[in-house]
Amino acid sequence: MTLYDYPRSGHAHRIRLFLSIIDEPYESVNVDMQKGAHKDPEYRKLSPLGQVPTLVDGDIVITDSTAALVYLAIGHGDEKWLPRDAEGAARVQRWLSVAAGELYRGPVVARAGRQFGRPVDLERADGECKRLFKWMQQELADRTWLAADHATIADIAMYTYVRVVDEGDIDLDPYPAILRWLADVEELDGFEAMPRAEK
Repeated sequence: MTLYDYPRSGHAHRIRLFLSIIDEPYESVNVDMQKGAHKDPEYRKLSPLGQVPTLVDGDIVITDSTAALVYLAIGHGDEKWLPRDAEGAARVQRWLSVAAGELYRGPVVARAGRQFGRPVDLERADGECKRLFKWMQQELADRTWLAADHATIADIAMYTYVRVVDEGDIDLDPYPAILRWLADVEELDGFEAMPRAEK
């Protein structure tokens, strides 16, 4: 299995983190996005949109981080990571959708604007962060994990960008349940931290 990766990508970190937790060996290939390696025609054959991560397992190529989590959970993990019953799967899918929607529009955009100088609407991103974190605080107030009574790929998908939201100048201190949840993820066997952006 090969992971086309970029260390500063939170999307790629999701896959590194899960591969480490399920103890699945893989080869890492660095796609240096700062140098434009994601635009290389050879890489575009694997990832037509030029995104990381790209996961290659034999003849199978997966180019979306949440899709890769689903693939790994079903093909290489065990059922606890993605329940096979309809309700359990739907609960996980809800958070995978949040990871692609609200999480992106809030924490990801705030970090991109403040840490990497991307031209984004920071006021809107800050509002999205507050709305998301208020909801997550309520969701986690009386349970340990997002989608089940144990960790699932929902927690993996949400973890990285919530953990590094301070790089977008967003404070998590008003959300103690989220801080506790982050610490619980970090206690999982095989946990691998997201590299912090250089100041």
